[in-house]
Amino acid sequence: MVVSGGGLARHVNGILGLLCKTHFPGLVEHASKMKPAYTFDHYVSAPDAEAANKAMRVKRDFWVSSDCT
Repeated sequence: MVVSGGGLARHVNGILGLLCKTHFPGLVEHASKMKPAYTFDHYVSAPDAEAANKAMRVKRDFWVSSDCT
């Protein structure tokens, strides 16, 4: 049985959504107010132990999981 390529590929939106969910920072201080992190600007405001901020961590993990590397 021959299986064509791409049958088990992951969708980009699914990977990105999972990474955003995994690294969700919760409440962040953005524009001098505490807000839930609903936008990518909020992820930039959230510090992270392994990267400059949560946004950079999501980007780094995304490119590691992408087939383009």
